[in-house]
Order: sequence, then structure tokens, then C-alpha cells
Amino acid sequence: MKKLAFICAIGQETFIEPIAQEFDKSEDYQVHRYYTNQQADIIAGVKWADIVWLEWCNEISTYASQLYEIQKKGVILRLHSYEALSNLPTQVKWESIDYLVFVAVHIKEIVKGKIHDIEERVCTKIIPNGLDIDQIEPNKELNPYDIAYVCNINHKKEPALALQIMAELVGKNPDYKLHVAGAWQDERYKIYMEHMAREMGIADSIIYYGFVHDMDTWWNGKGVILSTSIHEGHPLNIMEGAARGLRPVVHNFMGAKNLYYDDWLFNTVPEAVKMITGKTPEQNHNQEYRNYVIDRGWTLENQISQFKELIEKAGMEGK
Repeated sequence: MKKLAFICAIGQETFIEPIAQEFDKSEDYQVHRYYTNQQADIIAGVKWADIVWLEWCNEISTYASQLYEIQKKGVILRLHSYEALSNLPTQVKWESIDYLVFVAVHIKEIVKGKIHDIEERVCTKIIPNGLDIDQIEPNKELNPYDIAYVCNINHKKEPALALQIMAELVGKNPDYKLHVAGAWQDERYKIYMEHMAREMGIADSIIYYGFVHDMDTWWNGKGVILSTSIHEGHPLNIMEGAARGLRPVVHNFMGAKNLYYDDWLFNTVPEAVKMITGKTPEQNHNQEYRNYVIDRGWTLENQISQFKELIEKAGMEGK
């Protein structure tokens, strides 16, 4: 039985935990989680494991890659999004890594812009995020006036753009509501958004829920999933909204055209408003959006299948 260690910064294990749970069920692997910010725990995880999974290309992964013991292991590192915009990938000792996993092609291209020979230094794979589609029920009701906005609020999400869109929508029909599920990650945005919503006269149309524990219930009734992000890798919020039948309205960030249909994307506020007001969600579109997720292979089942193959190969890389 191979010993598989998942090493991840504490508080950033959202993406890796469903995968770890799947490998808990395997008779071929003994799984340990090292969700930590302590170097001693990272060292312990590397020493214990036959196969090391480093989640996020961050300070923990750069540190782990420098450890002598890791050279004897099979090692996978998964890079999501924000890391590609930092100098962290340049600090990784790539000779210690067997497989580098990207969640999207455009994130790989950003990294290649900084490390031109990355594909010569490590084997790269594109494995998109996946949803446990069997646990996600399509919405029975799709209210086009109830707009889902799912994200922790920070500069990357460009929430000011959401306010501009809402001001135009509410000007057309006061029934439009923006339902915001996510924590404030920068108090500046809390101050700004609450102030501007009052100044725009739309404060009653913006509903903040903070961090939501029961998202299954929260999604009920929403008809549109709005994303105003300026940068994403392979975002779960858009994917889950589509899987539930919500109409995706997505700001055209770099790489979005490789992920979504053109008619899901907007460049300007008028385009977003036209998309939201242009047609009413219907059951056939409900299934169309869900099928898109399934057809693209953005399911946990497909993701786990690819990871099992990769981990098996990494096990053979271990010395």
C-alpha cells in the first residue's frame, strides 16, 4: 500500500479535500493530510510519504521542493491561478517535481511567459476542476431577477463592475436583486460597495450573506450566475451555477473563451445587461447549461480518474 500525503496551507484545502476523500476509499493508498503552515509538518509529510501532492504553488510548495527527502518521492504539484501572477513558480526546485498540474491552458501560458522552459523541466498536465455532479440538483425554479454572485470579495473579483451592472438593471426593473455569497477579504471593498450602493440608490437591491455554509439551499431560485472577475483559472462558482441551470453571465477574462461559449461572455456593462434582460431562463436552457459542464468533463468523477492515473505514475517515479 502506497503512502500518499496531501500537503496544503491550512485554510486553502477547499479544492483538495474532496480528492483526498476519494483516495480515503482506496485500498491501494494510505492517505495522510498535512494541512499546515508549519515547516516541521511539511518535513514530516514528505518523510512519511511515498507520493507527495503539493496543493497550490505557494510558499509551502516552494519550501517542500527544496527538501532533500522529496527527491526520493513521487511528487505532484497543482497550480491554480493566482500563483501564476507571482514569482513563486520561479522559486520552485522543479527537479524535485514529477508532474505539474494546471487547471486551465491559459494559466499554463502565463507561467510559460515567466519560465520559458517549464515543459522541459517538468511534465505538465491540464486537469480542470470537477464537480460532484450527482450531488448537485438543477434548480426547480429559475427566477431571472435573482442574480447569484458567489465569491470572496476582493480586487480580483472586480465587484465595482457588479454594482455598475446592477445600477443599470434596477433602472430598468426594481425587481432585480444581487445575492452575494462570500466573505469580505478587503475592508476597502466593504466600505466602497456599501457607500456606492447607497449613492446609486440600489442598496436595497444588494443582499450580502457572508460566508454561506449551506450553499445547496442558497442556490435555490436563482436564475443567473454573474461573474465580474478580471482573472480566473477554472472557477467553480460559474461551473456550479451552470450545473444548477443558472444562465452564466461572465466577464471576458483572459482564457474565458477557451472555457465558455461566446454568448456566455460580456465585455461591457451594456452587454451584460442585455444578456440578463434578454431572455427568461427556461427548463431546456437549464439542462443545456448542465450538459455543458458534463460534456466538458468538469465532473469530480472525471477529475478523480485522471488523478488516479497521475498518482499511479507518480508512485512509479518515487525512488
